[in-house]
Amino acid sequence: MLNPFRLAGVALVAAALAGCGSLSTFEGFFTNSAEQAPRQPIGKVYVFRGMGGRIASFEMDKLAEKIKRTGVEAETYNHVNWASPANEAIARYKRETHKSPIMAMGHSAGGDAALAFADKLKDAGVPVSLIVAFDPTRRGHTVPANVDRFINVYQSLNFFGGGNIRPASDFRGHFASVDLVRYWEVLHVHMVKLDGLQDKVVAKIVQITTLPTALDGATVPLYYTMPRGVPIELWDSGLPIRTEEGDTVRSVAAKFAVPAWAVAQINNIDANASLRPGQRLVVPRNIEAISPAAGVLTSFAPPDR
Repeated sequence: MLNPFRLAGVALVAAALAGCGSLSTFEGFFTNSAEQAPRQPIGKVYVFRGMGGRIASFEMDKLAEKIKRTGVEAETYNHVNWASPANEAIARYKRETHKSPIMAMGHSAGGDAALAFADKLKDAGVPVSLIVAFDPTRRGHTVPANVDRFINVYQSLNFFGGGNIRPASDFRGHFASVDLVRYWEVLHVHMVKLDGLQDKVVAKIVQITTLPTALDGATVPLYYTMPRGVPIELWDSGLPIRTEEGDTVRSVAAKFAVPAWAVAQINNIDANASLRPGQRLVVPRNIEAISPAAGVLTSFAPPDR
């Protein structure tokens, strides 16, 4: 039988990707368990609390439990204790024949810790599949080049967080930064509790650990501010495109299954604007899964030295 936790996790990915043209990737995924090879390690998520530990970052413990219910390993640490988990992750990666994805996320100073964790892994030549930072501080590191995907969810005017993290100069992965400054009622300590946010994060984790993803191709860092009154969106990066004859902001948005407000805001144009042919735009995108028959793909690992 299919593992019910994995089944629930894949269903969550399907729900999260619904409406963005990704459901077709699940066709043929479910096969008789007797025909499946034994599952390889599916990875671990290192979850870092902010200052104040469990009391101030209680939602990180809840998020870790939610991740574990999908069948993915997750463990929670205080933000000052990132070095030991980093050493564990390095040792884990070095001993695995089939490399499983390493992921990290943190709230407030825990977001800074997740980046310090990734820096240490970079020094050891170990890739990180995903980092999600929830309102990191303004002292946070840049995103190192060994990270495949980085998502920053922050409030730019927040005194306790407000870290507008930037990619390092040699970063070539997928980068998205979403400002919740218009969500004035969401306090720093409660950000991770924002409706729908955890489910979006868990869906990305399940996708990484369940289905191979195509990480190559053109990409640009994506910066956007969430409007009030619309469902939270966590895209992976921006996709550069050229417009065609007759394109409008709304037709481009429909073509790429994204909201018109996002295309307009990211490109600093009016949502009702017509576009000239060949005009360069950036549209938000979620990384697509590729055929499950291709086999499990984790992070791009550096060549052996």
